[in-house]
Amino acid sequence: MQDLEPKPIAFEGDEPATDGEPRGETVTTQVTFATRAPGPLQDLTERKPGLAIDAYPLGAMLLLRFLGDAEGIEDAPELRESDREVLYQNRSGKEVTFLLSGGKPEEESIASLAADNAHILPPIRWQRGEALITLLLEDGADPRTVLDRFPEARLVSKHRPVGRQGTIGALSSPLFLPKLTEKQARALLAAFDAGYYEFPRNVTTEDVSLSLGIARSTFEQHLNRAEHHVIRAMLPMVRMRSGRPHAEALEVYSKFSRELGLYVQLEVLGDRVAAVSLAKKASPASIGEDHPYLARILEHVRTGEGDLRDIPLHLEVGPFEREVLEFLRTIPPGTTMTYGEVARRLGRPNASRAVGTACARNPAVIVIPCHRVVPKAGGLGEYSAIGGRETKKKLLVAEGFEVEANASSVRQDSSKPKGPRRRSPI
Repeated sequence: MQDLEPKPIAFEGDEPATDGEPRGETVTTQVTFATRAPGPLQDLTERKPGLAIDAYPLGAMLLLRFLGDAEGIEDAPELRESDREVLYQNRSGKEVTFLLSGGKPEEESIASLAADNAHILPPIRWQRGEALITLLLEDGADPRTVLDRFPEARLVSKHRPVGRQGTIGALSSPLFLPKLTEKQARALLAAFDAGYYEFPRNVTTEDVSLSLGIARSTFEQHLNRAEHHVIRAMLPMVRMRSGRPHAEALEVYSKFSRELGLYVQLEVLGDRVAAVSLAKKASPASIGEDHPYLARILEHVRTGEGDLRDIPLHLEVGPFEREVLEFLRTIPPGTTMTYGEVARRLGRPNASRAVGTACARNPAVIVIPCHRVVPKAGGLGEYSAIGGRETKKKLLVAEGFEVEANASSVRQDSSKPKGPRRRSPI
């Protein structure tokens, strides 16, 4: 972890706003300074020099992310004996997140700063007993007056933010999203303003993309990435609302499969698998590649052998989808079944289309082997994971089927005996 080395910088020498700066927008100065404020975070980071804490004020609450030397942080007396209640906590790899009550002092301080045209840009970084705070100052705000509020304040940097500036409210959100690009933000706001998130939806993505004058695929790409950033930022709050036990933190593991030419991504909740997906790149949320379930999945992809039915699952799906997905786990490797046959085995002979929909929504591919379900008319059918039919074909070939001449379907490979197998209908 890089040490913070604040270097005093004089206030003199900044250029005033010029006619070249955007009109109708708030011109700002970004100021970063280090300060000391007695309290549990100062005490904790003084006791643990290798620990850094990112603090995000959230109204009446305070979100803390512990980075670096977070060993035993869950039992730290500085937190447990403070006057704040721990509303939620979780650990993902070496990173620990706490949500604390009692954010009134932060609320009052933020409101007081705003009255002087100064706005905090979270996170507030605590390290070695000091807090590193970044403020956006509107023109007219006096930096010296602002810093006089903070004990032993030392200026670290002061500059005009580069690029287009929006309103202060947009830049000083408690959930500041550093990876959200301007195009992604514009796509999200356009969708919201047009009623895309109303229930029922007022518009489609095509409607919004037309209003912006861009291709629908481009708009959907920006919108999906924006939603990803916002949802990840809100996950600590969502998990608290869900009532999920504190000990159950969602952990993500990724490892490359040479056979598929893709990364296999495993999401684990406690000792249960919440999701298995395929991707072209390793997940940025991955905490590593060493997990026994992931090793078994990759070995099955490589050899087609091994029964994954004993891997426990945590499925957040509807009752019928759960029924279908649980049944799919009973189909042995090297065996295929049609959508209609699955429907009949479930006692719902007219539900073959619904079975197909459940397969398409499979949250844990490979572990739930929807690749073993094929159309009655022949061929491979569709596959929801990345790579589509080609990926489905690779999985079936590993389990003992061979590619036919037209490369659109497979049949059982008699040269690869792997125990009793039923002939494929494709």
